[in-house]
Amino acid sequence: MMNPTRKIRGSAHSHGFTLIELLTVISILAILMALTIAGISFAQNKAAEEKTRAGLEVIKAGLTKYYNEWGEYPVPVDNSGEGREGAIALYQALSDDGDNELVGGQGTASDGREGSGKLVDLVSQGLVADEGGSSWFLIDGFGNPYHYRVYEKDKDTQFRNKGSYDLWSYGADKERREENDAKWIKNW
Repeated sequence: MMNPTRKIRGSAHSHGFTLIELLTVISILAILMALTIAGISFAQNKAAEEKTRAGLEVIKAGLTKYYNEWGEYPVPVDNSGEGREGAIALYQALSDDGDNELVGGQGTASDGREGSGKLVDLVSQGLVADEGGSSWFLIDGFGNPYHYRVYEKDKDTQFRNKGSYDLWSYGADKERREENDAKWIKNW
């Protein structure tokens, strides 16, 4: 039988964790959290990229319908492809909501309501954004405006799709950087 007054060796120190053990567990948890956050960020980026590609296909279908009906593609007033003007012109042409950003338009501003002559449903696709109720335009999966320009024979030497239009998103870049051209989501 054991003597109850006798202490078992080391039992006085075995009731807690050592500092090294706690730091090890905390380090492992921190690494796992970092890996999880990186995975979530990657998944969100891929989802935005897929939404942008799907939006590009919807817009291309609308532009085909527009071309079949009118015999030409809608030309933005500012046909440079930079800025938000191309995205505004696309919204107006495909949704039948205003025409003041289109060459040959009557000067009617958008009011945020699609007209009876809309060619594709842009709103339900999540492709439309507005700037405080004053300007509606098409956005990609990253929340940035699509870029659009129509080929004009005498004006543009760097055009990718001669005879039709260029339609693109800078993707996650959010701005034009030629070195990232391969990462852009585009129709060429």
